[in-house]
Amino acid sequence: MKLQANKMPEIVRIELSSSCNLRCPQCRHNRPGKDKKNAIDAEMSREQVNQIIDEIAPYNPSVTLNVGNEPLIAKNFKECAKRVKEKGLAATFNTNGIAMTEEIAHFLMDIQFDSITFSIDAFTPQTLKKVRGIDSLDKSIEKVDMMLKIRGDNPFPRIGVSFCEQPANEHELQDFLHYWGKKVDVIRVSGFIYDDNLKLPEAELPSRIPCKQIFRDMVIRANGDVSPCVVSVVNPEITMGNIFKDGGVAAVWNSEPLNTWRSLHNIGKWNELSPCNKCDYWVDSCNVQEKIQDGFLIRYSSSFSAFYNVIDRMKTWNKNLHDRIGHATTDI
Repeated sequence: MKLQANKMPEIVRIELSSSCNLRCPQCRHNRPGKDKKNAIDAEMSREQVNQIIDEIAPYNPSVTLNVGNEPLIAKNFKECAKRVKEKGLAATFNTNGIAMTEEIAHFLMDIQFDSITFSIDAFTPQTLKKVRGIDSLDKSIEKVDMMLKIRGDNPFPRIGVSFCEQPANEHELQDFLHYWGKKVDVIRVSGFIYDDNLKLPEAELPSRIPCKQIFRDMVIRANGDVSPCVVSVVNPEITMGNIFKDGGVAAVWNSEPLNTWRSLHNIGKWNELSPCNKCDYWVDSCNVQEKIQDGFLIRYSSSFSAFYNVIDRMKTWNKNLHDRIGHATTDI
């Protein structure tokens, strides 16, 4: 199996700021005790944001407004979200919800922002403390309820919650699905956490294929550096170029470093690349399957992740758009 990249990326992930307001134990970016000596500390200016969006707009990619950061605390979040929608692009972001306010919620509804996912990850405060380092589950629920109330009967944004399944919370998954299935439009369940020491048994993996991320997604860090994928961002030294120093999005997307990574994947030499040699994320590139169960249209590409779309709330759901936006998200 060989893949080929288009002239421009289909999914553009923009890290508006490298900051986050939580230190979740599961997070590969900001977890407690993580060595920060080589971490990126930056925030995009309004001019830099506009430069990216204006260049990519003619190619109609979907846009994700976070990588490993909390997007709502970025000073240019609203300007970026508005610019994306003014250019007619579909967009999404993940948020822990802490910084969500009524003013922001009304703004997102007014601009018809496409999709928002609240990272919840637990059904009880005790489990929330284990997986996200906080126990204020009631406040997380209040933020989602507020967004749902403000949106009302308006079609957008499509509102979802996510559950990153792991040993500390896996016993709560069914309760989580039952509870949130009565409220939101979609529930995303990720079957892995960002820990270098955790891997699926080989017996559970399909035959390895080139990872679609490097042929489809562009990951732009807050300082303009481009990481080859969302997994490699944990090592800022791995960069394919810089948007603001090396000629823009198209120049870096078609650059020699990124094309070298693609070529190695196409000839099956992913083990020569780090973190590809230890990564299981490529499994999420496998063929999407569907089934209807318990009031959900469940779409899954592997044992890693699944999207539980509430059948009664799919008026704004678009299959082709979901394949770009749905799989463009990352937990924060």
